Amino acid sequence: MPLPEIANLECLLVLDTTSECAPLHLQYVLSSADCFQSSGELLFLLVYTVALESGYMCEANSNLSKAFISPVPSISSFHSKNVLRLSRLKPTFTASADRTRYAMKLCSIIDSRQVVPEQMHALLTAIVSGDLMILALSPANCMYADGFSSVLSIPRYVLNTQSKENPPFQRFRKMAELTNILRDELFVPMRNKQLYWMQAHVYPSLDALPAELYEYFLKHLDKNQMNILANVNRSLHNIVIRNKYFLNSDHLRRDHLSRSNSVLYYLH
Repeated sequence: MPLPEIANLECLLVLDTTSECAPLHLQYVLSSADCFQSSGELLFLLVYTVALESGYMCEANSNLSKAFISPVPSISSFHSKNVLRLSRLKPTFTASADRTRYAMKLCSIIDSRQVVPEQMHALLTAIVSGDLMILALSPANCMYADGFSSVLSIPRYVLNTQSKENPPFQRFRKMAELTNILRDELFVPMRNKQLYWMQAHVYPSLDALPAELYEYFLKHLDKNQMNILANVNRSLHNIVIRNKYFLNSDHLRRDHLSRSNSVLYYLH
């Protein structure tokens, strides 16, 4: 069955996949697959495609893709052009002779020049046992840290049917559910852990605002509110106590106390 002509296939994600339509980058990833591909291997390629959408790339392609990959800021993970360009490169992974074990080295795409390369690496491993696929995403050994894992039912997401006439994505089901599981249990936690090692800001917050904006916010706060903000973390503490509005509030308070004491003196 031919694909419908959709102008915005580039805008679709794996979770938008139906039996009639698939994202362009997923089609590129599957271009090396054939109609006789096992359900387990197709599911592994799906996992890899979700990894691309989550800010990862195949480490084997890192040198080749340096010229056309844009760094992804720490507060984001999806970059449509990166995903589309990387999907054109054939993923490199190892598979056991009986096609029950797959392994691929991934690399997180992070916008930072001050980073140890090993901090960005992760090993994606999949073991097929009957109808189940056991997934593990582990950081580099030198990080001495725990990884993340998940267990998937293969027939729940990939039908065990083969047809030369139909593209592989017509065998896929429940892609939104699969995407959410992979992101929530594997890729987002691992990326957050890597960003933590880099001391990067994972989510938009007061910590990451431009310096001039602190001036604007703090001038509207009273001394008590500034003290509360200063107790959030060390970074905000240093920003608040060095700000002129915080320092001026101390002077104003001392002036107020001085005037009050003078009034009390004359009343006595």
